[in-house]
Formats: sequence, structure tokens, C-alpha cells
Amino acid sequence: MTESFSFDGWSHGDHVASCPGCEAAIALLDGPGTAVEPPPTLREAVLSRARRRRGPAAAGVASVALPYAEQVAFMDGLLAELSTPQWEAPIDRHGTVRGLVEHLAANDATVAGLMGVPGEGGLMGRAATPPHRRWRDQAGALLERLSAGSEVLLGVEVALAGTRPARAPLRQALVQRAFETWTHADDIRAATGRPPSPPRPEHVHRIAEFGLALLPRAMKGPRRAVSATVVLTGPGGGTWTVPLSPASDHVAVLLSADAVGFCRLLAGRWPPGSFPYAAEGDPVLARDMITAAATLGCDR
Repeated sequence: MTESFSFDGWSHGDHVASCPGCEAAIALLDGPGTAVEPPPTLREAVLSRARRRRGPAAAGVASVALPYAEQVAFMDGLLAELSTPQWEAPIDRHGTVRGLVEHLAANDATVAGLMGVPGEGGLMGRAATPPHRRWRDQAGALLERLSAGSEVLLGVEVALAGTRPARAPLRQALVQRAFETWTHADDIRAATGRPPSPPRPEHVHRIAEFGLALLPRAMKGPRRAVSATVVLTGPGGGTWTVPLSPASDHVAVLLSADAVGFCRLLAGRWPPGSFPYAAEGDPVLARDMITAAATLGCDR
């Protein structure tokens, strides 16, 4: 995984100083404190959290956690904007916006539990507390515990969310938490008439890399001794060669697609039969990869 990034040639510090999204996310990492009724805009969220800043997390921890922290800040602002009827807006798979937020909190709980954040009977057990507050309390506590931890913790294995049993180091699980939070924020935006909002390109790149690492295990049938080269274009794109078995000996297919679109495919938000991609080499293998990629989302 990429542990640092640059933006238009700026240093990390210069970029953060001029970016409200990153500033809000880092404020969350530095210690969110006790959650209060969320502010109406992201700008107000940035200002209120900046006033409560503590000592910064270790550089490696902050870099890995930043995508998740940023998506928590954006989801927090989005939920604060919802009217009472919009909480009951219908959403596929989870019934309503309310049900989706409860699902997101339940998936976050796996990682939160590893960090010692209370689960059922604690933060998540307060049935009378609104789902926004319960989700935000847990996400904020997770980030606060993470910001106080060392980089060694990032290597600890944790169960990933989703229908396919899988475990991965915490550094990858945090990418998945950012991925799912963004996916469900866009679900809510679609259900309430708001436009989608993809993550910043360097975070799209990490999400795509995370999904491609899981892809070989999601492929059905016997593993072939081949690799696949995947070229993702547009913001967050890149090129990866993915070994489809431990004994892969040559590249059998080159598959190309849009990076953000591929992440939506990974989330199960783009039907594989209609997903636009180009392939050179084995067309059956390319089709199998697209089908497998669509099964890697966090819905259950």
C-alpha cells in the first residue's frame, strides 16, 4: 500500500493546510472527543474539531487512516443534512437510509472491537440513541484509539467485512472501512437526490489496489497458472499485474477500465454484465475477473 502521497507537486503539509477535507479528517484522527449533534456543514465540522486538536498520530498511522477519517467526516456532514423523511428513504439491500447506517456501524464494529471500542451493550447498545449518533460515536472512538496507537498495530490481522470470509492486516481493513463509508454515502446521496462524490484520486488508488489484492481468492474454478495486468484510467488510476495463482508464469490478459467505475464494480454498485471495460488476450478470463470483482463488496 502507498503510505504517503503528493498532490499536484505539493508537500503533504502544504496540501493539508489548504484542504478542508484533509483538515477535517486529521482533526478526527487527533481526537474527536464526545460526539455532539453534527454541525450543518463540513466547514463548521472542520472548525469545531480543530478547536479540540490533540497531539498528532504517528505519521504512518495517520497516512493509513486518513482515507477513512476523511470519509467519516463527509458522511457525518451528509447525515446532518438529512431531513426526518429522508432517513426513511428506500435503499436497496438495507431497506432505508436508517437501516443502511445501522449496517455500516455493524461492519465498523469488527475493526472497532479490535481497537477496544465498546460494541453491543456499549456505544452500539444504546437503542434510544439516533443511528447517526451511534455510528458517529463508534467511528470517532475508533479513530481516537487508532491515533493513540503505534504503527505496529497496522500489521495485526482482522476480519474483513463482506460475504466472503477473509482476514487482512489492519492497514488494509482501514482502506475497506473508507471504501464502504464512501459507497454508502453515495447510496444515501442517490436516495436523497444528491450527486455522487468520489474520494480523492490517491484514495481511489488505494481502494482499487485493495480490491485487486482480494481478486484472486474471489475467482471461481481451478486457479490457472497465469497473471493478469489491470490498467485503471482516470483519477486514481494505475497499472497492476495480479498473479491469479502462486505459480503464475505469464500474463494471459490485459484488462482496462475507469478507476472510479472499477471501485463501484468492486462495491457491487455496477452490474458486471454492463460494466464497460476493454481486454486484450483471454476474453473468458477477463469476463471471469469482472464477475469476481463484483462480489467483493461489504453488503451481506
